[in-house]
Amino acid sequence: MKHAKGLSAADRAARSQLHRLLDQADGLVHGSLIRLRRRCGNPNCRCATQDQKHESWCLGVTQKRKTRMQHIRKDQEATVRRWLDAERQARRLLEQISAEAWKHLREE
Repeated sequence: MKHAKGLSAADRAARSQLHRLLDQADGLVHGSLIRLRRRCGNPNCRCATQDQKHESWCLGVTQKRKTRMQHIRKDQEATVRRWLDAERQARRLLEQISAEAWKHLREE
């Protein structure tokens, strides 16, 4: 059954979910969280003596065919993960809305 604006129930549901997500999200970020492991170069450090590399997190994204990386502090990790999850959910909902629009165009 079609809504007065011509939107299907699936389209309305996806739009409603997207609207709720955008209202509730404290941020959205596109990219990937990348764990880096490396040695610092100090011959007396645990990374050289015990082979326990230093770990850090970066947010990586490719823009205009260039990879950009931003260091993420430990206290930022949970926030960045939340933002990445919200962005992925928004992208999925936009794909659903787009699929409904394509379906609507084929039917007319």
